[in-house]
Amino acid sequence: MMHSTLLLILLVLWGIVALCLIGLLVYRGVVGRNEEIELMVDQAEHRFVEEQRAISGQLERMDAPIRYLSILAGVLLLVIIGVWIYQGLQSS
Repeated sequence: MMHSTLLLILLVLWGIVALCLIGLLVYRGVVGRNEEIELMVDQAEHRFVEEQRAISGQLERMDAPIRYLSILAGVLLLVIIGVWIYQGLQSS
């Protein structure tokens, strides 16, 4: 019983981390769709440069949390697989 509870807790934790990661990726996609790769502007359109810098700054700030959540989700998945295999070996 304790092993199945541990596996359930790990699965719920992995689900929460995965949902957070998916949410961040969707948000990054929404913010990033207005980003221009190359921007040619004259003096009258200077405000667009500042908008693009702000968008780029937001995207850069999201890189670290996305990376860490991805690593955490991968590690949790490996732990879940290990616990599942261990439980299978113990029950046979």
